Amino acid sequence: MLLFTVGALGVHALVANELSAMAKNTAAHDLDQLVSAYRVASLGGGRTALAAAVLSDPMFVVVADSGKAVVTSDAIVRLTPQWSIPEPAPMGAPPDWTTTTTVTLRSDAHPNWREFRAYTVLGRVVNNVPASLVEPLGRTGSTLNAGLDGSGDRSLRLTVYLFVPPWTTIQVLRLFDTTMARFVPLAVVVVALVAWFASGRALRPVEAIRRELAEVSGNQLDRRVPVPRSHDEVARLAVTTNDTLDRLHQAHLRQGRFVADASHELRSPLASLRTGLEVALAHSDRADWPAVAERSLLEVSRLQRITADLLQLAVDDGPARSDLVDLTDLVREQVAERSLGTGPAVLATVAGATLVRGESVQLERLLRNLLDNAVRHARSTVSVTVSKSDGTVVLEVLDDGAGVAHPFRERVFDRFVRLDEARARDAGGAGLGLTLARAIAIRHGGTLHIEDSDAGARFVARLPGA
Repeated sequence: MLLFTVGALGVHALVANELSAMAKNTAAHDLDQLVSAYRVASLGGGRTALAAAVLSDPMFVVVADSGKAVVTSDAIVRLTPQWSIPEPAPMGAPPDWTTTTTVTLRSDAHPNWREFRAYTVLGRVVNNVPASLVEPLGRTGSTLNAGLDGSGDRSLRLTVYLFVPPWTTIQVLRLFDTTMARFVPLAVVVVALVAWFASGRALRPVEAIRRELAEVSGNQLDRRVPVPRSHDEVARLAVTTNDTLDRLHQAHLRQGRFVADASHELRSPLASLRTGLEVALAHSDRADWPAVAERSLLEVSRLQRITADLLQLAVDDGPARSDLVDLTDLVREQVAERSLGTGPAVLATVAGATLVRGESVQLERLLRNLLDNAVRHARSTVSVTVSKSDGTVVLEVLDDGAGVAHPFRERVFDRFVRLDEARARDAGGAGLGLTLARAIAIRHGGTLHIEDSDAGARFVARLPGA
């Protein structure tokens, strides 16, 4: 409604302006003819030329320099208006002097007549007009007003004012307004109906997506919304929604597996701890309480490690703190610590300082988990290498064990995943060490993968250098 109304008003103003300009141009042409008739009559053409110029019965007035209306057209006189006669041309005005002004005709007796209104009036000056021409011009001419002082043969300077008739403009605008008064409501109704049906049709796929999403619950994450064949924004919304549901479904499945695995991993040490304590209490007089306490302490330590790893996996999701850490120092400390114990030999190859930004404790945890995994599966030797490559610090941990087959190189980073051989040889691991190591690498803007090697498993972590 607003759009059509503003458009109709704009077109109305444009049409009114064009019609007014056309009426003014026509009036200017008629004024030129009237002025030319006065000039021809002044040069000897006589009253015949002047009478021919006013056959169309225009509304005009001729004003002498004294300010008196010496000629007033019959079209004005028969209205007997109350009005102010326009001023004559200023003294010294050039022969081509023109003006545009406004004259208001009014009547107290007939205030509602359409002729009583404000008119646009065009004015021109005419020099050296014989006074004898300023007389009544007959039925279609003009009426002589009193006020000439001695008409004789002397010459006069006259100012001719011609009224611009507004009737064509009024009639056309009235027809236009009547048409728009019917067209605008009809157009609004038609456009509203079209918009209603079009929007309903366009949003029908959205409603289908909404209904399908309303049916999705925690037990029905495998449902997917329909994808329309329009290949537009709604289709892309449906594809994105299905991708989001896929991720939610996978996360839900991973969470279920995680809960099941965590329950299993926690149940084993708890059951072992409870069994040991129940047996010891049942035979308290024969129980070796120091041994019972030692075994219980081992199980509690295992529970503590599993709980700590689970908490870290659940909490450490944001970016790491940006401290300056020398990875070479961490490797040297870990290698020196492990050289004091038994088990496979741990050898280090470092190339000067290798600075990265992150949390020292977290990076130490990454290295410790990789070394624990390598020591657990190595036969005799574990090699640790730290180097730089194109602004990246590369940490490699290589053992001489059986290695990891290609199909399992990504699976070993999942939570609670331990390969059969590892599970057989495991000395208490919960299957969270490599998961934590990769999570720490990702938090520090790096990666952790298993890459090819001649023998054993080769874990490679790449971190942005500082």
